[in-house]
Amino acid sequence: MSPAPKPFTDKCIQMHIESLQPMLVEDSSHLTVLDCTTGRLVLKVLDIQGRVAKTVVTSMEEGNQQIALNMSDLRSGVYVLNAFFRDSFIKSFRFTKQ
Repeated sequence: MSPAPKPFTDKCIQMHIESLQPMLVEDSSHLTVLDCTTGRLVLKVLDIQGRVAKTVVTSMEEGNQQIALNMSDLRSGVYVLNAFFRDSFIKSFRFTKQ
């Protein structure tokens, strides 16, 4: 016999990262985030060889937010941005720095 299903709850307990814009970056970009709870967001930018090129740590509040990212210190090339919330992987974006 299978266990009873958990009761439905409409309370959001995590975050959703909608987009990284633009994907072709000159000096800056931004993340669109829907956060249902507070916590620490860690963004790690990796170069094509997998080396950490940049780390950004920010405190999140509830609600829709746009996080501005200064990318002017990165060299031209292809990068991957990995997002972690409360030490759990959330989402990955690939972008090109001009």
